[in-house]
Amino acid sequence: MQLHKTPHVTTALPASAIRPGLRRLVLSDLHLGTGNELDEFSADAELASFVRQYAGSGEPTELILNGDTFEFLQSLPPGIDAYDWTAAAAEQRLALILTSHQQPVAALRFFVQRPGNQLTVMIGNHDFELHYSTAKHRLRSALGLAETDTRLRFATRYEGCGIYLVHGNQFDPWNRFVYFDGIAEPFEVLRGTRVVKDVINQLKVEPLPVAPLLDNVKPISALVWHLLSLPRLRDPAVRRFVVRGLLMIARSTARVRRYLPPPTLVGTPPPGISLPLLRRRGLRRLAQIRSATRRLIRGGVAGDDAVTQLEREAAQKLRSEIRAFRGDTLRALARIARTPAYRDSTLFVCGHTHLAQVVPLSSHQTYINTGTWTDVVLDVDRGRQEQRFPFLEISHDASGAPHGRLLVWHGVEQPPQPWTNSP
Repeated sequence: MQLHKTPHVTTALPASAIRPGLRRLVLSDLHLGTGNELDEFSADAELASFVRQYAGSGEPTELILNGDTFEFLQSLPPGIDAYDWTAAAAEQRLALILTSHQQPVAALRFFVQRPGNQLTVMIGNHDFELHYSTAKHRLRSALGLAETDTRLRFATRYEGCGIYLVHGNQFDPWNRFVYFDGIAEPFEVLRGTRVVKDVINQLKVEPLPVAPLLDNVKPISALVWHLLSLPRLRDPAVRRFVVRGLLMIARSTARVRRYLPPPTLVGTPPPGISLPLLRRRGLRRLAQIRSATRRLIRGGVAGDDAVTQLEREAAQKLRSEIRAFRGDTLRALARIARTPAYRDSTLFVCGHTHLAQVVPLSSHQTYINTGTWTDVVLDVDRGRQEQRFPFLEISHDASGAPHGRLLVWHGVEQPPQPWTNSP
Protein backbone atom coordinates (compact mmCIF):
# COMPACT_ATOMS: atom_id res chain seq x y z
CA MET A 1 0.00 0.00 0.00
CA GLN A 2 1.46 3.35 -1.03
CA LEU A 3 2.13 5.87 1.74
CA HIS A 4 1.79 9.62 1.37
CA LYS A 5 3.18 12.32 3.63
CA THR A 6 0.93 14.56 5.72
CA PRO A 7 1.79 17.86 7.43
CA HIS A 8 2.05 16.11 10.83
CA VAL A 9 5.81 15.65 11.09
CA THR A 10 8.54 15.82 13.73
CA THR A 11 12.16 16.44 12.78
CA ALA A 12 15.41 15.05 14.14
CA LEU A 13 17.40 17.32 16.45
CA PRO A 14 20.60 18.47 14.72
CA ALA A 15 23.84 19.18 16.54
CA SER A 16 23.16 22.92 16.41
CA ALA A 17 20.07 22.44 18.61
CA ILE A 18 21.94 20.61 21.39
CA ARG A 19 23.53 22.76 24.09
CA PRO A 20 27.15 21.84 24.88
CA GLY A 21 28.09 20.88 28.42
CA LEU A 22 24.54 20.57 29.73
CA ARG A 23 23.76 17.87 32.28
CA ARG A 24 21.37 15.35 30.69
CA LEU A 25 19.10 12.69 32.15
CA VAL A 26 17.50 10.05 29.93
CA LEU A 27 14.50 7.83 30.74
CA SER A 28 12.67 5.63 28.29
CA ASP A 29 9.56 3.48 28.04
CA LEU A 30 7.50 4.87 30.89
CA HIS A 31 4.26 3.79 29.14
CA LEU A 32 2.02 6.12 31.13
CA GLY A 33 -1.49 4.82 30.54
CA THR A 34 -5.00 5.75 31.52
CA GLY A 35 -5.19 4.23 35.00
CA ASN A 36 -7.31 1.26 33.91
CA GLU A 37 -6.45 -2.44 34.01
CA LEU A 38 -4.30 -2.03 30.91
CA ASP A 39 -2.06 0.62 32.48
CA GLU A 40 1.38 -0.82 33.25
CA PHE A 41 2.80 2.26 34.99
CA SER A 42 2.45 2.15 38.78
CA ALA A 43 5.31 4.39 39.93
CA ASP A 44 3.76 7.87 39.89
CA ALA A 45 5.29 8.84 43.25
CA GLU A 46 8.74 7.52 42.31
CA LEU A 47 8.77 9.30 38.95
CA ALA A 48 7.51 12.55 40.46
CA SER A 49 10.19 12.49 43.17
CA PHE A 50 12.88 11.75 40.59
CA VAL A 51 11.84 14.69 38.40
CA ARG A 52 11.43 17.13 41.30
CA GLN A 53 14.29 16.14 43.57
CA TYR A 54 16.92 14.91 41.13
CA ALA A 55 16.25 16.34 37.69
CA GLY A 56 15.02 19.66 39.09
CA SER A 57 17.60 19.99 41.84
CA GLY A 58 18.99 23.34 40.68
CA GLU A 59 21.67 22.53 38.10
CA PRO A 60 20.46 23.33 34.55
CA THR A 61 19.39 19.97 33.12
CA GLU A 62 17.94 18.50 29.96
CA LEU A 63 15.47 15.72 30.70
CA ILE A 64 15.09 13.43 27.69
CA LEU A 65 12.07 11.12 27.63
CA ASN A 66 13.25 8.66 25.01
CA GLY A 67 10.09 7.30 23.44
CA ASP A 68 7.00 5.37 24.56
CA THR A 69 6.52 7.87 27.36
CA PHE A 70 2.76 7.73 26.78
CA GLU A 71 0.82 4.53 26.11
CA PHE A 72 -1.47 5.54 23.26
CA LEU A 73 -2.09 1.95 22.14
CA GLN A 74 -3.84 1.04 25.39
CA SER A 75 -5.59 4.34 25.93
CA LEU A 76 -9.31 3.77 25.32
CA PRO A 77 -11.33 6.98 25.77
CA PRO A 78 -15.11 6.49 25.71
CA GLY A 79 -16.56 6.87 22.25
CA ILE A 80 -13.19 6.55 20.45
CA ASP A 81 -12.66 3.48 18.30
CA ALA A 82 -9.46 1.54 19.02
CA TYR A 83 -8.41 1.98 15.38
CA ASP A 84 -9.26 5.67 15.11
CA TRP A 85 -5.95 7.29 14.16
CA THR A 86 -7.18 10.86 13.66
CA ALA A 87 -5.67 13.95 15.26
CA ALA A 88 -8.78 14.42 17.41
CA ALA A 89 -8.54 10.86 18.75
CA ALA A 90 -4.83 11.35 19.53
CA GLU A 91 -5.60 14.46 21.56
CA GLN A 92 -8.32 12.70 23.54
CA ARG A 93 -6.07 9.72 24.27
CA LEU A 94 -3.30 11.96 25.56
CA ALA A 95 -5.73 14.05 27.60
CA LEU A 96 -6.94 10.92 29.37
CA ILE A 97 -3.36 9.79 30.05
CA LEU A 98 -2.34 13.16 31.51
CA THR A 99 -5.39 13.22 33.75
CA SER A 100 -4.61 9.71 34.99
CA HIS A 101 -1.02 10.56 36.00
CA GLN A 102 -1.28 13.99 37.58
CA GLN A 103 1.69 13.57 39.95
CA PRO A 104 4.33 13.07 37.21
CA VAL A 105 2.70 15.73 35.03
CA ALA A 106 2.87 18.25 37.89
CA ALA A 107 6.52 17.33 38.44
CA LEU A 108 7.31 17.89 34.75
CA ARG A 109 5.52 21.24 34.93
CA PHE A 110 7.74 22.14 37.90
CA PHE A 111 10.84 20.97 36.01
CA VAL A 112 10.34 23.04 32.86
CA GLN A 113 9.74 26.18 34.94
CA ARG A 114 13.17 25.92 36.57
CA PRO A 115 15.79 28.27 34.99
CA GLY A 116 17.94 26.65 32.31
CA ASN A 117 16.00 23.37 32.10
CA GLN A 118 15.02 21.67 28.84
CA LEU A 119 12.47 18.88 28.28
CA THR A 120 12.93 16.80 25.12
CA VAL A 121 10.30 14.22 24.21
CA MET A 122 11.40 11.60 21.71
CA ILE A 123 8.69 9.76 19.78
CA GLY A 124 8.41 5.96 19.95
CA ASN A 125 6.10 3.35 18.47
CA HIS A 126 3.60 3.43 21.39
CA ASP A 127 3.29 7.24 21.33
CA PHE A 128 3.67 7.73 17.59
CA GLU A 129 0.55 9.90 17.62
CA LEU A 130 2.62 12.65 19.26
CA HIS A 131 3.42 13.65 15.68
CA TYR A 132 -0.02 15.29 15.60
CA SER A 133 0.04 19.00 16.46
CA THR A 134 -3.12 18.47 18.54
CA ALA A 135 -1.26 16.05 20.83
CA LYS A 136 1.77 18.34 21.07
CA HIS A 137 -0.50 21.24 21.99
CA ARG A 138 -2.25 19.16 24.67
CA LEU A 139 1.07 18.33 26.36
CA ARG A 140 2.29 21.94 26.15
CA SER A 141 -0.92 23.12 27.76
CA ALA A 142 -0.64 20.54 30.57
CA LEU A 143 2.89 21.82 31.32
CA GLY A 144 1.82 25.46 31.29
CA LEU A 145 3.82 26.35 28.17
CA ALA A 146 2.94 28.52 25.20
CA GLU A 147 2.94 27.06 21.71
CA THR A 148 6.28 28.69 20.83
CA ASP A 149 8.05 27.89 24.11
CA THR A 150 11.25 26.01 23.28
CA ARG A 151 11.64 24.56 26.76
CA LEU A 152 9.60 21.62 25.44
CA ARG A 153 10.55 20.08 22.12
CA PHE A 154 9.83 16.87 20.24
CA ALA A 155 12.18 14.78 18.11
CA THR A 156 12.65 11.44 16.37
CA ARG A 157 16.45 11.39 16.54
CA TYR A 158 18.99 13.22 18.74
CA GLU A 159 22.50 13.80 17.43
CA GLY A 160 25.11 16.14 18.85
CA CYS A 161 27.76 16.74 21.52
CA GLY A 162 29.02 13.19 20.99
CA ILE A 163 25.59 11.63 21.59
CA TYR A 164 23.51 9.52 19.18
CA LEU A 165 20.10 8.80 20.71
CA VAL A 166 17.00 7.14 19.26
CA HIS A 167 14.07 5.23 20.72
CA GLY A 168 15.11 2.03 18.95
CA ASN A 169 11.92 0.56 17.49
CA GLN A 170 13.33 1.03 13.99
CA PHE A 171 15.64 -1.92 14.71
CA ASP A 172 12.67 -4.20 15.47
CA PRO A 173 10.91 -5.83 12.48
CA TRP A 174 7.60 -5.95 14.38
CA ASN A 175 7.66 -2.23 15.19
CA ARG A 176 9.54 -0.51 12.40
CA PHE A 177 7.81 2.30 10.49
CA VAL A 178 8.51 2.86 6.82
CA TYR A 179 8.10 6.57 7.53
CA PHE A 180 9.06 7.35 11.12
CA ASP A 181 9.32 11.15 10.80
CA GLY A 182 5.59 11.79 10.75
CA ILE A 183 2.05 10.63 10.11
CA ALA A 184 1.49 9.07 6.71
CA GLU A 185 -1.74 8.47 4.85
CA PRO A 186 -2.89 5.77 5.34
CA PHE A 187 -1.74 5.55 8.95
CA GLU A 188 0.90 2.82 9.30
CA VAL A 189 -0.47 0.05 11.52
CA LEU A 190 2.52 -2.09 12.45
CA ARG A 191 2.53 -5.78 13.28
CA GLY A 192 3.41 -4.94 16.89
CA THR A 193 0.62 -2.38 17.05
CA ARG A 194 -1.92 -4.96 15.90
CA VAL A 195 -0.78 -7.51 18.49
CA VAL A 196 -1.22 -4.92 21.26
CA LYS A 197 -4.64 -3.83 20.00
CA ASP A 198 -6.03 -7.19 18.89
CA VAL A 199 -4.44 -9.56 21.38
CA ILE A 200 -2.85 -8.08 24.49
CA ASN A 201 -5.63 -5.58 25.17
CA GLN A 202 -8.19 -8.40 24.92
CA LEU A 203 -6.37 -11.11 26.88
CA LYS A 204 -4.92 -8.96 29.63
CA VAL A 205 -8.31 -8.43 31.27
CA GLU A 206 -9.10 -12.15 31.45
CA PRO A 207 -9.67 -13.47 35.04
CA LEU A 208 -6.52 -15.63 35.10
CA PRO A 209 -3.32 -15.00 37.11
CA VAL A 210 -1.21 -15.23 33.93
CA ALA A 211 -3.20 -12.58 32.03
CA PRO A 212 -1.69 -9.40 33.59
CA LEU A 213 1.83 -10.59 32.69
CA LEU A 214 1.28 -10.55 28.94
CA ASP A 215 2.21 -6.92 28.46
CA ASN A 216 5.47 -7.34 30.40
CA VAL A 217 7.06 -9.69 27.87
CA LYS A 218 9.52 -8.11 25.44
CA PRO A 219 9.86 -8.52 22.52
CA ILE A 220 6.25 -9.05 21.47
CA SER A 221 7.35 -11.97 19.31
CA ALA A 222 8.45 -13.74 22.52
CA LEU A 223 4.87 -13.68 23.78
CA VAL A 224 4.19 -17.02 22.08
CA TRP A 225 6.99 -18.74 23.95
CA HIS A 226 5.98 -17.15 27.23
CA LEU A 227 2.47 -18.53 26.82
CA LEU A 228 3.74 -22.01 25.96
CA SER A 229 6.26 -22.06 28.81
CA LEU A 230 3.69 -21.33 31.51
CA PRO A 231 4.02 -23.98 34.26
CA ARG A 232 0.23 -24.00 34.61
CA LEU A 233 -0.31 -25.24 31.06
CA ARG A 234 -1.82 -28.46 32.46
CA ASP A 235 -4.75 -26.45 33.78
CA PRO A 236 -7.53 -26.71 31.14
CA ALA A 237 -8.51 -23.06 31.69
CA VAL A 238 -4.94 -21.90 31.11
CA ARG A 239 -4.63 -24.14 28.06
CA ARG A 240 -7.79 -22.69 26.55
CA PHE A 241 -6.44 -19.21 27.28
CA VAL A 242 -3.14 -20.05 25.56
CA VAL A 243 -4.83 -21.56 22.49
CA ARG A 244 -7.04 -18.52 22.19
CA GLY A 245 -4.02 -16.23 22.49
CA LEU A 246 -2.02 -18.11 19.86
CA LEU A 247 -4.92 -18.05 17.42
CA MET A 248 -5.42 -14.33 18.01
CA ILE A 249 -1.72 -13.61 17.40
CA ALA A 250 -1.71 -15.65 14.18
CA ARG A 251 -4.87 -13.94 12.93
CA SER A 252 -3.68 -10.45 13.87
CA THR A 253 -0.25 -10.72 12.26
CA ALA A 254 -1.71 -12.23 9.10
CA ARG A 255 -3.69 -9.02 8.55
CA VAL A 256 -0.69 -6.67 8.48
CA ARG A 257 -0.40 -4.70 5.28
CA ARG A 258 2.81 -3.96 3.47
CA TYR A 259 3.48 -0.24 3.24
CA LEU A 260 5.52 1.23 0.39
CA PRO A 261 7.05 4.72 0.43
CA PRO A 262 6.83 6.95 -2.65
CA PRO A 263 10.20 8.01 -4.10
CA THR A 264 10.00 11.44 -2.42
CA LEU A 265 9.31 10.11 1.07
CA VAL A 266 11.90 11.05 3.68
CA GLY A 267 12.51 9.33 6.98
CA THR A 268 14.89 6.68 5.66
CA PRO A 269 16.34 4.24 8.18
CA PRO A 270 19.51 5.17 10.08
CA PRO A 271 22.79 3.91 8.57
CA GLY A 272 23.66 0.31 9.23
CA ILE A 273 20.11 -1.05 9.19
CA SER A 274 19.55 -4.04 6.91
CA LEU A 275 15.89 -3.98 5.90
CA PRO A 276 15.98 -7.37 4.11
CA LEU A 277 17.43 -8.89 7.30
CA LEU A 278 14.66 -7.35 9.42
CA ARG A 279 12.00 -8.68 7.04
CA ARG A 280 13.50 -12.19 7.02
CA ARG A 281 13.59 -12.31 10.82
CA GLY A 282 10.02 -11.05 11.03
CA LEU A 283 8.81 -13.72 8.60
CA ARG A 284 10.74 -16.43 10.43
CA ARG A 285 9.12 -15.46 13.73
CA LEU A 286 5.69 -15.55 12.12
CA ALA A 287 6.35 -19.06 10.84
CA GLN A 288 7.36 -20.13 14.36
CA ILE A 289 4.14 -18.71 15.78
CA ARG A 290 2.00 -20.64 13.31
CA SER A 291 3.95 -23.84 13.92
CA ALA A 292 3.54 -23.55 17.70
CA THR A 293 -0.17 -22.84 17.32
CA ARG A 294 -0.73 -25.91 15.13
CA ARG A 295 1.25 -28.11 17.51
CA LEU A 296 -0.83 -27.12 20.53
CA ILE A 297 -4.19 -27.29 18.75
CA ARG A 298 -3.52 -30.69 17.16
CA GLY A 299 -3.06 -32.35 20.52
CA GLY A 300 0.71 -32.23 20.82
CA VAL A 301 0.35 -31.70 24.57
CA ALA A 302 -1.96 -34.59 25.34
CA GLY A 303 0.06 -36.18 28.16
CA ASP A 304 2.03 -34.84 31.10
CA ASP A 305 5.36 -35.80 29.50
CA ALA A 306 4.46 -33.94 26.32
CA VAL A 307 3.39 -30.90 28.34
CA THR A 308 6.68 -30.92 30.24
CA GLN A 309 8.64 -31.19 27.00
CA LEU A 310 6.71 -28.32 25.42
CA GLU A 311 7.18 -26.12 28.50
CA ARG A 312 10.92 -26.82 28.49
CA GLU A 313 11.32 -26.12 24.78
CA ALA A 314 9.27 -22.92 25.00
CA ALA A 315 11.24 -21.64 28.00
CA GLN A 316 14.49 -22.17 26.09
CA LYS A 317 13.03 -20.43 23.05
CA LEU A 318 11.84 -17.52 25.20
CA ARG A 319 15.32 -16.95 26.61
CA SER A 320 16.82 -17.26 23.14
CA GLU A 321 14.33 -14.74 21.71
CA ILE A 322 15.11 -12.19 24.44
CA ARG A 323 18.87 -12.60 23.92
CA ALA A 324 18.46 -12.21 20.15
CA PHE A 325 16.29 -9.12 20.57
CA ARG A 326 18.82 -7.54 22.91
CA GLY A 327 21.63 -8.45 20.51
CA ASP A 328 19.86 -7.15 17.40
CA THR A 329 19.54 -3.68 18.89
CA LEU A 330 23.12 -3.70 20.12
CA ARG A 331 24.46 -4.78 16.72
CA ALA A 332 22.40 -2.11 14.93
CA LEU A 333 23.85 0.65 17.10
CA ALA A 334 27.35 -0.84 16.76
CA ARG A 335 27.05 -0.68 12.96
CA ILE A 336 26.00 2.95 13.18
CA ALA A 337 28.92 3.71 15.50
CA ARG A 338 31.37 2.36 12.92
CA THR A 339 30.12 4.58 10.08
CA PRO A 340 32.30 7.62 9.24
CA ALA A 341 29.63 10.09 10.32
CA TYR A 342 29.59 8.76 13.90
CA ARG A 343 33.14 7.54 14.56
CA ASP A 344 33.81 10.52 16.82
CA SER A 345 30.58 10.10 18.79
CA THR A 346 30.88 8.58 22.25
CA LEU A 347 27.44 7.48 23.51
CA PHE A 348 24.91 5.45 21.50
CA VAL A 349 21.67 5.39 23.44
CA CYS A 350 18.27 3.75 22.90
CA GLY A 351 15.34 2.19 24.73
CA HIS A 352 12.45 0.15 23.30
CA THR A 353 13.69 -3.31 24.35
CA HIS A 354 12.88 -2.63 28.05
CA LEU A 355 16.20 -4.38 28.79
CA ALA A 356 18.71 -1.99 30.37
CA GLN A 357 22.25 -2.67 29.26
CA VAL A 358 25.73 -1.11 29.04
CA VAL A 359 28.19 -2.48 26.47
CA PRO A 360 31.54 -0.98 25.35
CA LEU A 361 31.70 -0.75 21.55
CA SER A 362 35.29 0.45 21.27
CA SER A 363 37.92 2.24 23.32
CA HIS A 364 35.85 5.44 23.26
CA GLN A 365 32.30 4.36 22.32
CA THR A 366 29.60 2.86 24.54
CA TYR A 367 26.14 1.44 23.87
CA ILE A 368 23.57 2.13 26.58
CA ASN A 369 19.98 0.93 26.69
CA THR A 370 18.02 2.85 29.31
CA GLY A 371 15.46 0.11 29.99
CA THR A 372 11.99 0.87 31.35
CA TRP A 373 10.18 1.92 34.53
CA THR A 374 7.50 -0.73 34.07
CA ASP A 375 7.89 -4.37 35.09
CA VAL A 376 9.68 -6.74 32.71
CA VAL A 377 9.22 -10.50 32.51
CA LEU A 378 12.70 -11.87 31.87
CA ASP A 379 11.52 -15.47 31.85
CA VAL A 380 9.01 -17.57 33.75
CA ASP A 381 11.52 -18.64 36.39
CA ARG A 382 13.16 -15.32 37.24
CA GLY A 383 10.06 -13.14 37.19
CA ARG A 384 10.48 -9.38 36.99
CA GLN A 385 13.81 -7.59 37.02
CA GLU A 386 14.88 -6.26 40.41
CA GLN A 387 16.47 -2.97 39.29
CA ARG A 388 13.21 -1.18 38.62
CA PHE A 389 13.93 2.49 37.88
CA PRO A 390 16.95 2.89 35.58
CA PHE A 391 18.03 6.17 34.03
CA LEU A 392 21.06 7.52 32.21
CA GLU A 393 22.99 10.52 33.51
CA ILE A 394 25.23 12.27 30.98
CA SER A 395 27.91 14.75 32.01
CA HIS A 396 30.66 16.37 29.96
CA ASP A 397 34.39 16.74 30.64
CA ALA A 398 36.49 19.84 29.98
CA SER A 399 36.86 18.89 26.32
CA GLY A 400 33.10 18.58 25.91
CA ALA A 401 33.10 14.78 25.53
CA PRO A 402 30.05 13.11 27.08
CA HIS A 403 30.26 10.49 29.81
CA GLY A 404 27.27 8.34 30.66
CA ARG A 405 26.37 6.48 33.84
CA LEU A 406 23.40 4.12 33.90
CA LEU A 407 21.93 4.46 37.38
CA VAL A 408 18.95 3.20 39.38
CA TRP A 409 16.66 5.56 41.28
CA HIS A 410 15.93 4.43 44.84
CA GLY A 411 14.14 7.54 46.08
CA VAL A 412 15.21 10.68 47.86
CA GLU A 413 16.53 8.80 50.90
CA GLN A 414 19.69 7.52 49.15
CA PRO A 415 21.75 8.46 46.10
CA PRO A 416 21.18 6.58 42.84
CA GLN A 417 23.15 3.35 42.52
CA PRO A 418 24.98 2.07 39.41
CA TRP A 419 23.04 -0.31 37.20
CA THR A 420 24.41 -3.87 37.18
CA ASN A 421 24.14 -5.71 33.86
CA SER A 422 22.00 -8.83 34.07
CA PRO A 423 23.80 -12.07 33.11
